[in-house]
Amino acid sequence: MCLLQVRRQAPAPRPAGSWLARRWGRALVWLVLLTLAAPSSVAAAPQEQEAALRPTVRVPSVSALGQVTVDGRLDEAVWEGAVRVGDLTQTAPIEGAPMSRETDILLTYDANNIYVGIVCHDDPGSVRARQMDRDAFVRFDDVVELWFDPFASGRFAYWFQVTPGGSLGDALIADNGSSFNKDWDGIWYGSSRVTDTGWVAELAIPVKTLSFDPSAPYWGFNVRRKRVVNGERGRWASPLVAYRFFQVSDGGRLTGIEGLEQGLGLDVVPYIKGLATRASSDRSFGAEFDAGVDLRWRPTPASTVLVTTNTDFAETEVDTRQVNVGRFPLFFPERRDFFLEDAGAFEFGLPSNSRNTIPFFSRTVGRSAEGEAVPILAGVKVTGRFGDWTVGALDTYVDSVDPVPASGMDPGTPGVDPQNLGVLRLQRALGGGRSVGLIGTSGDPGGRGGRYTAGVDLRLGSARLFGEGHSGFLWSYLMGSGGADEPSGLAYGVQAQSRSSRWETDFRAQRVEAGFDPALGFVRRSGVDRYQAGAEHTWRSDDEASLFRTVETGADLILARDLIGNEDRWSVPVDVARLQFWSQDEVSLRVTRQAETIDDAFDVGSGDAQVAPGDYDETRFRLRFESNDRRVAGLEASAEVGDYYGGSIRRLSVEPVYIPNAHVRLGMSFEDVMVELEDGGGDFQTQLYTWRVDLNFNPMTSWNTFLQYDTDAKNLSSQTRLRWIIEPGRELFVVGLFGFDKAFHESSFVTSDQSLAIKLNYTLRF
Repeated sequence: MCLLQVRRQAPAPRPAGSWLARRWGRALVWLVLLTLAAPSSVAAAPQEQEAALRPTVRVPSVSALGQVTVDGRLDEAVWEGAVRVGDLTQTAPIEGAPMSRETDILLTYDANNIYVGIVCHDDPGSVRARQMDRDAFVRFDDVVELWFDPFASGRFAYWFQVTPGGSLGDALIADNGSSFNKDWDGIWYGSSRVTDTGWVAELAIPVKTLSFDPSAPYWGFNVRRKRVVNGERGRWASPLVAYRFFQVSDGGRLTGIEGLEQGLGLDVVPYIKGLATRASSDRSFGAEFDAGVDLRWRPTPASTVLVTTNTDFAETEVDTRQVNVGRFPLFFPERRDFFLEDAGAFEFGLPSNSRNTIPFFSRTVGRSAEGEAVPILAGVKVTGRFGDWTVGALDTYVDSVDPVPASGMDPGTPGVDPQNLGVLRLQRALGGGRSVGLIGTSGDPGGRGGRYTAGVDLRLGSARLFGEGHSGFLWSYLMGSGGADEPSGLAYGVQAQSRSSRWETDFRAQRVEAGFDPALGFVRRSGVDRYQAGAEHTWRSDDEASLFRTVETGADLILARDLIGNEDRWSVPVDVARLQFWSQDEVSLRVTRQAETIDDAFDVGSGDAQVAPGDYDETRFRLRFESNDRRVAGLEASAEVGDYYGGSIRRLSVEPVYIPNAHVRLGMSFEDVMVELEDGGGDFQTQLYTWRVDLNFNPMTSWNTFLQYDTDAKNLSSQTRLRWIIEPGRELFVVGLFGFDKAFHESSFVTSDQSLAIKLNYTLRF
């Protein structure tokens, strides 16, 4: 490879945003015109082809046929009146082919529940049933996934999954599949079992768990099945690779669902908690008792009011550590239930996997700048859908924050007084998954008065923008931040995507001005223009005699420039090949060529290594392997080597997993990162170890232990969590957090903060 770099001396300042505005404006005009033309291309498609992709069934009510006992047997009278939604069609490995094993999806309902019966015909010896824990990331088991869009919105949906081993999972889908919130937990019931002819599952989803529009002409719906033994995937509606399963606008339709009853629509969720602690400073023990309550009220079937007092998150899982050898902060997801409830109503801007600038990031609420928990004294959240409008409003009252002691700090340095932090989000649906919206936030966890952020965003496009099987979407946004006697600035961007069975393309352009600082948001880097364009091609084989099942190649061009106009960084990551064998093992090779200008030195890790200012040219290679998921033991491994700011980097990662049965899963990971810098820059090396032991006594009771240690921080942390789902909505947690520190890597551990919490949540429904 060759590197061509042109340096410019003292470039003249340009009018802020003028260059981008002209080009983005033209692109927006053309894309809007294409989007507005899309419906005519859909209408011109043969009606029988459209009906096959967007099937419709009428769901019968069985209120007069008795109750359902959710035991995975489908032997109640109600199932005789259920409707079968239709056959599933393969999306992999052979797009458009019938599934090799038949699947029966049965639907019915009464005034209080939606019922789903699932019969997966199969050879019992081929059924994989090794996962039974709640909300499992199902890689190793057969699984059936389904979602409901009770508003016919084409944008929001409730997702559910079940495995033959008994694992149940749920999530909220927002922004037409661009946002997938799997940390949400709804109240519903499910049971499954392996039979002589495959496996069977039975689900009951209470109407009180769902928001819905009683006047909607239909519910959106889709379902898919995965068989691990051969990597086969089949789908009911829109079974084309170009349409992602989570693309809510392209599901099928369920009609006839009416007369649902939510009662008062009130959930009262009190909790009680006992906590024992041991401080690291003086080894003193402490104990406390706490209680609080959450109220969830649906004044209408389409709206929710959630009130919380003395909010507690003792049962929340800890974050997984990451090794950061770059200049900019890492992103960690939200895990707390109060903020996860209807979180899709607050999504803004570009798809979630592209967001490095967010006006509202809920992790800023209830956490100090150093990441310590700050008590949330009270909070209220209102979400709802009113016609074409979606509304999300959140207001919290957080406790005071004391200043963090630091060397040289003035003893009189003030902390942060109790304050209100709020956000308002409005979105209007334009049909076909299109939407336009506004967002505004108020307050600052750091105590700066008068801080605000405001923005507008737009989503256009359709799954058939460029014809059948060729989707195209556009996202754009503009936002600004400011406050009394504080800097202000703008951030804006656009992203366009297209997808077919063989090609996927993506273009992004974003600007973040130096003064843009959303106090309740997240910004990876400010004062920068960033552009990215990429394309990926996939070759698929339908001949099992061939060596490869799929071959993927692709490349991106990424350019980041500071706002003066100097070239700051460009990168060309090339996926030379991602090969999936018919055995379902995968191997890939990526080569990255990049150049970067560093104006200010930055430290690497907590050691003595420091990257000096200068111009750097780099080439890196990464090789990755992933075994198939049907084996008892699996492995993911990767190795990256190459240049690093005038020196070199070596990054190795190994993640084995062992799943002998549905009750035990043992996993670990090891990551070794070594950086060697030239010209006195120093060296940095760290190893990150994680161990995980998951014991599942049954689908309702699990005990998970997670340990992490890295040689840079010299800290070993452990969370052990026992979760007993007494019944959905009523749970007991026993959570232990234990920390140990070392002065040096070779020295002995010394205990740091320790805690043990027992917490009971108990939902009462009215």
